[in-house]
Amino acid sequence: MDDLLAQLKAEFEPKRESSKNIRQSSVPKPQQPPQSSESSPSMDRMLNELRAEIESGRGRQNNLQSPSPTTKSPPQTSKDNVKYRDRLNILIEQDYQMQARKREAKFAEIKRQEEARLAEEKRRQQELIEAQRREELRERRRKEAMREKAQQWLKNLNMRSEEGKWFEEFSYSYEDKLQAAIDYLEAMRESGL
Repeated sequence: MDDLLAQLKAEFEPKRESSKNIRQSSVPKPQQPPQSSESSPSMDRMLNELRAEIESGRGRQNNLQSPSPTTKSPPQTSKDNVKYRDRLNILIEQDYQMQARKREAKFAEIKRQEEARLAEEKRRQQELIEAQRREELRERRRKEAMREKAQQWLKNLNMRSEEGKWFEEFSYSYEDKLQAAIDYLEAMRESGL
């Protein structure tokens, strides 16, 4: 709007000056010689056209100066531009904050999922450790039970029987007859005998 007003002023300022010159030239001056009849009609026509332009320019200029709803004073236009820029800045800031909240929510969700994954992994590791402990405890109990069974078997074994003689030869490779008896009984259990 300011640019349009500046263009109008620039366009009509020289015409005002030229209109003053025309008015002065239209008033007969005693020093000027009378114009020839050939140039007079073309000059008159040009002067009339110029007057018409000036009059139409004055009308436009008067319209610009008179308050109308379409042309507001430049300060109001500046205020409108400032309000528009302020509103635009507010909208940009709101959009930025909304995007920031979305990013924060996304990061929070990713963090929550990562924490849940880590908690699940830790829970599985704990379950695995507990399962290993239970298995070790079962194995120890089984070995203890096998040890007691082997001790009982050794007590009942007649060393003069064929089984006793065979076991005697079998146990030479072991440091301890009890360990030989445990291995023998486990082999028997696995084979289903």
